[in-house]
Amino acid sequence: MDNQEILNFKMPRYEHLPLVDLYIDQVLEYIDTIFAPLQLSGSEKLLTASMINNYVKKGVVPAPVKKKYSRRHIAYIIIVYISKQIFTIDEISRMIQVQMSTFDIKTTYDYMCGELEEILYSVFSGRPLAPDSTKTNAPERYFVRNTLVAFVHKIYTQKLLNLYFKEYEG
Repeated sequence: MDNQEILNFKMPRYEHLPLVDLYIDQVLEYIDTIFAPLQLSGSEKLLTASMINNYVKKGVVPAPVKKKYSRRHIAYIIIVYISKQIFTIDEISRMIQVQMSTFDIKTTYDYMCGELEEILYSVFSGRPLAPDSTKTNAPERYFVRNTLVAFVHKIYTQKLLNLYFKEYEG
């Protein structure tokens, strides 16, 4: 399994998310580009326009302004995109409510980015996971960290399965 791309994976921080507002198709393309190194070849779409519209209807992602999504929207969508691999949308909604009562979206999103990179590196390199990077002892950080640990282990297991079946079939 070639892990180099995953070991070098970097999430764009909040200040590096697009400055200009994007239409939904542009948001989908942007997020697909970010997560391309983590996807299995031939895997199904993990994010669609109808999914984003559903997240907005349920109030998990703020409504777009004139059908355009700002960096704030994109940060929410990325958080939901990752969390949706593990939890239901109702569970994600509750976790976001708790998280946002303690931290703003920029702080939450940037923390998530750093932790995702750290956990990916740890799992795919076999190195022990370092303590989380937060400067606070707020218990809400465990929502983010534990979700990311589960997300990364899911990716790792899927890649192992893919490798196994390639060897088994070949």
